[in-house]
This record gives sequence, C-alpha cells and structure tokens, in this order.
Amino acid sequence: MATSTAGSRSLLGRSLERGHGLSVRAHCYRAKGLQSDSRGSRRRSRYSQVLLTYAGEAESQLLSNEGELNETILAILEDVKGTDSGAAATPEKRKKIDGNIEKLIDLSSKQSPLSNPGLFATYSVVYTSPGPGVPEGDAPAGGRFRGKLGRLLFRTSGLYQAILRPNIVKNMVTFHLFGLLPGSIQLAGTFVTKENSTVQVVFERPKFTLFGQTFNFGPKSSVELETPALYANKIRIGRGKRGSLFVFTVDEKSKSPGVLKEMEREPSKLAWVVVGGVLAALGAGLFALQRAFGPKPLLLMVGLLLAVGSVLKKGGIQGESEIKE
Repeated sequence: MATSTAGSRSLLGRSLERGHGLSVRAHCYRAKGLQSDSRGSRRRSRYSQVLLTYAGEAESQLLSNEGELNETILAILEDVKGTDSGAAATPEKRKKIDGNIEKLIDLSSKQSPLSNPGLFATYSVVYTSPGPGVPEGDAPAGGRFRGKLGRLLFRTSGLYQAILRPNIVKNMVTFHLFGLLPGSIQLAGTFVTKENSTVQVVFERPKFTLFGQTFNFGPKSSVELETPALYANKIRIGRGKRGSLFVFTVDEKSKSPGVLKEMEREPSKLAWVVVGGVLAALGAGLFALQRAFGPKPLLLMVGLLLAVGSVLKKGGIQGESEIKE
C-alpha cells in the first residue's frame, strides 16, 4: 500500500490525523518559521528536515492499515442500510456486521477516541446489536420504544445521540404514534470518564413529547458506554457494558437543525393540562363508540391503550439502567 502524504484526500487521512492528536500541518508551519529565521541556513535546513521526517514517519505509522480500515468502514456502513438500526437484520447479516465491527475495533486499538475533538457531534444511530448479557426482547437503544411492541405502536422515524461540550449526552427517539401522531422520547445527562475509552452517563428523567407538549416522567438512569473506535465525521463505534454494539454516523438527518431543536424541548405545566384534555376527549369518544357499536370497539380501544401504557412504563426505560431512589 502506498504511503499516504500530509495532503492525502483519502477517506480516513484527516480523521486519523485528528484522532491521534497529530497535526502534520503544525510541523510544517514550524519548519516554515525556522526557514525565515535570520540565523544559519544549515541549522534551519537540518531542523526542518527532522520535523518533516518525524511527521512523515508518524503519519505513515498511523495510516499503515488505511486500506483495510477504509474497506472495513465502508462494509459496515453499507451493510447496516435497510436494517432499521439493526432491528430488522437477519442472523446472517448481523453476524457479518458484528464481525466487521469487531475487526474495526481491533484495527483501532491504538486510538484515544475520548481525546479526539471530533467526538463532539450529533449522530444517527444506524445499527445496534444486543450483547450476550442483554435479556431477549430488550433493545440496546431506545428502550421499550424500540422493542417489538414499541416499534409497532410508535413507528420510529429517527434514532439519535448528541455528544456536546463539555460533557453532555442527549439520546432521542422520534416516532409517529399509530403511524400518525409525531412525538419523541428524550434522555439528557452528563458523562464522566471511567477509563481511557469508557464513560459513565447519568441521565435525568425522560422527556416525552406528544401533541406538541413535553413533560417528564419515569426514573433517572445510568449506563456505561465504551468508544473503542472513532473516525471523525464518518463513524463511531460504541460498546455497552453487557456487550451490545452500536454504530453511530453523522448524516443528513443528524445534521438537521430540527434534531437539536427537538432535543432542547423543556417540560411545561401546560403539558399536563393538554394531556388531561386529550384523555377526556378520548374517554368521551370511547363512550360514544360503546353506545353506537356495542362493547367490542371499546374493548379494542382499551386494549390498545394498555399496550401503549406498557411501552410508556417507566419512561420506556428497560433493564438495569434505572437508578433506584
């Protein structure tokens, strides 16, 4: 494989440079500054050569597996398409994708992703894979809203994560209830670094938005997430405490101003008034249905509401992430 230069326009050249804190350009500037010095030209030339040689060797070392990295990243991004963020992946496809993710993690073993400024971005969660420690039926991302029943009732339109300075994390699922009513469920919290590539995130109570109104309900929660691979503006790999795998990418959907705007919604007292009015109208509608068509439509609607309630339980939070207070 040909050695990449400082001006490389390859897929990973710039992101690898940022990811390891190396700036070849900075070395070149220093060399240029030395050349303008009024002191001996031999000393200037010798020092410039040392700087440029160091930069070239360091970049060559960082990009020595660039071809394999490119191939692996492109394979992952291609294979996750059409999988509904992993929920619709066949066992064969999941095995292939998970294998490539583990391969990318191995190829990225020298990275320090948490010190990479490219970490701070708004991502689409394009793939998740439950680890061996995740109970069957639990979704690695999105909680009950991304379980089988949740996906049926709350049709997912987007799955996002924002990492903002200095240590803010925001998760969000956008949906259409019954395929019609737009809404979202959001988690916002702060993270602290536990190890080189692992953080612990403590989330506040979930924020639920429907009918244009936002309100809090459910418990606080906490998770651990490792970031074993990061290539800025291209792909980020996450790995949960129980072995779940995540693929994050910056795409047109995640860059939409509407995504961050939705994440910034805050609860209001008016929200509960609106919800109360909707429930009263719903009760009146159910009563009218019973009078017009008998008990069967009423029973159907009650069953549907109970199903919705089971998804909304505890703000959709599943498993061990809930913080007991």
